[in-house]
Amino acid sequence: MLKSLLLVAGLLLVDAEPHHETATTSAATTVSYDQDGARMAAVRVKNWTSGYMRQGQSVSGTGTLTGIYGDQALVLTAGHLFEEKIGPITVEFNDGQRSGARLLALDKQLDVAALWIFAPKDIRPIPLAKRDPILGQRVEIWGYGPKRFRSFLARVSRPIPMSDDVPDSLVAAQGVLDRQVTIPGDSGGAMVYQGQMVGVHWGYRGDDQDPRRSVHALGCSTLNDWLRRELDPVVWQTVSFSEN
Repeated sequence: MLKSLLLVAGLLLVDAEPHHETATTSAATTVSYDQDGARMAAVRVKNWTSGYMRQGQSVSGTGTLTGIYGDQALVLTAGHLFEEKIGPITVEFNDGQRSGARLLALDKQLDVAALWIFAPKDIRPIPLAKRDPILGQRVEIWGYGPKRFRSFLARVSRPIPMSDDVPDSLVAAQGVLDRQVTIPGDSGGAMVYQGQMVGVHWGYRGDDQDPRRSVHALGCSTLNDWLRRELDPVVWQTVSFSEN
């Protein structure tokens, strides 16, 4: 039974410049704090490593609703949120809907995790793209940061390679304004192109002086293969995919 996959239910989540490309480019046109439409699928993910609602350390990040099966749902996020101790896990939507979550799958090398929750009401999952975005395309980077939701525009670029990378698994994108990158609390959010999720970002590479500095994400091509391999077939069928 899918309901047996849930770890906890009904938990309450309580949260304990620029280089211009053109004359018209500005923060107002490249950064948004509005969370409506498809962005409602973004969630705050919290790993209560010291115990639910207890004083002590906890780990917060971002996730994305990607599938619904009856009153159950799938959320994808970054694997490093569960890198060490795993405590009770919760997710919270922007409209206040909350759920406990069970960790279904975790891959520390790819830095991705799948969570199973109670489905929210009146919020649609964002579809997964079938192929990675191409160089130069503009994408949105979603994240909750330490306090609130934020989305910024970025242009797909070449990943900065490292020796332990899984070949052809990463997608990179440079912030349109001043090579803007993610901040703590953003990890696990979506990289989005034309309303489709094209990656789960986990951080960035490159320092302030590196012209290659960019957000890095697990691309949807590798992500789709991982989901198909790691999830129960019934859960896999809940994932929403784009038609293109």
